[in-house]
Amino acid sequence: MSANSSGRDYDIVLIGATGYTGALTAEHIAKHLPINLRWSIAGRSSRKLNGLAARLKDLEPDRLQPVIEIVDVEDKIQLTTVIKKARLCISVVSYHHVGPLVIEACIGGGTDYIDTAGTIPRIRQWIDEYHRAAELAGVVILISCGAFSAPHDLLTWSSVRELEKSSSLKTKELILSVLKMPSDPSGGTVESMMMRGGVDAKVQYESQQPWYLSPITGQLKSSSTNLFGARYDPTLGTLSASSLSDVQNRAVVHRTWGLLDGGKAYGPNFQYSEYKKASSTLAAMFQMLNTMAIRLMLALSPLRAIAAIVLPVPGQGPDPAKERSYQFEMEAVAIADTNNDSTAPRVYSRFMYPGGPYHATAAFLAQGAASLIYTRKLEGGVSGGCLTPAFLGQDLIDRIQRVSTEFSTKML
Repeated sequence: MSANSSGRDYDIVLIGATGYTGALTAEHIAKHLPINLRWSIAGRSSRKLNGLAARLKDLEPDRLQPVIEIVDVEDKIQLTTVIKKARLCISVVSYHHVGPLVIEACIGGGTDYIDTAGTIPRIRQWIDEYHRAAELAGVVILISCGAFSAPHDLLTWSSVRELEKSSSLKTKELILSVLKMPSDPSGGTVESMMMRGGVDAKVQYESQQPWYLSPITGQLKSSSTNLFGARYDPTLGTLSASSLSDVQNRAVVHRTWGLLDGGKAYGPNFQYSEYKKASSTLAAMFQMLNTMAIRLMLALSPLRAIAAIVLPVPGQGPDPAKERSYQFEMEAVAIADTNNDSTAPRVYSRFMYPGGPYHATAAFLAQGAASLIYTRKLEGGVSGGCLTPAFLGQDLIDRIQRVSTEFSTKML
């Protein structure tokens, strides 16, 4: 919270509350955040907001209920008025269409901000346009704090910290393996994926570079995969370079690296590598082919048009009961920066959320907001700017653990 944001009407305003992820976030707030939290659900539709408010009251009748705020996000006066009433804004709007308007209102109003944005070229634009202004205003613009990036960034931060604490060594590489990631998309995710496919080819290429979001450039390292896109790690087993979120998360994690003491906190040779777990090299090859097919579909306009017809539209998503029955799981290994990788000290970390990625996203948004409201202890001594989930550090890990999430880190 910036210095001029005390005395607000609300602790949290949830913009885009009636969308698929927005409603799940509202439910998580109602179930898990303090019952005296002063909060608001905001959006365009009075009918939808009243319906959501009724569900929230049925869910937790004894807590302080959210105030309904009717706001057209494209109306700057309305948006600014609502944003200034809150200490923090959770934004789950269309980041491509109106995302910058919410960020600008937050910086102007001295209101901290948190979102799930994952389109790297878009995030780079925001960093270029808003990072310095947010720093000067003492406002946190916390990007990518959803299930598709936050666990990865926090596992990396926790592993690197444990490795240095236990061995006094920096980290050469963090290898992350996605074990279980249900793939039923929401309409918002589909929209973001479609927008990525339409990005200019030059920007698309540049955004795939490891340090695209980092303020400094690291050491370029050759790929560790074989011709089939597979890699073997003695701790994690056979891995395939088929994760759809690898480029996004590498950029986010490397931004964390670059912002924390100019790369010195993690180490000058640090690199993040993300894979999917595979049962064999053959399975890894098939996973790679599947990922290549999806990326081709997103790159070609005719195929994107077909996908847009059959996939969910913004506001829709998987059946919530089905999504809640999933399990979302990953593990990681941090390797110390020594001359011999085979004998280098290692740290093993594991994350497991008892639900699908959209329920996990709701948890990260709500608990990240709580961390900023009630603790606001930011890594690196920073006070504002375009930051990543790892800047909430152990406080966010502790909070996410308290909602039945497994998050563990240990030396091997």
